Amino acid sequence: ALAKWLVQTKHPPTSRVMINRIWQEHCGSGIVSTPANFGVTSALPSHPKLLDWLATEFVSRDWSMKAMHGLIVTSTA
Repeated sequence: ALAKWLVQTKHPPTSRVMINRIWQEHCGSGIVSTPANFGVTSALPSHPKLLDWLATEFVSRDWSMKAMHGLIVTSTA
């Protein structure tokens, strides 16, 4: 039940965390500068619309990390 709840499309924090970590791997720092803390005391995203868009793309691409690596590496953001 927990696993299904974490990956449902109406639960964006899970995909946002993953996207932030992928972004951090490629760019040195995440869109949210506190990758271990996405809670109330975390830093705000530097580009919230980009984070939300990438998180939505991640889910729409069946949670494919390979697809997201490719998208991020070839982006101009």
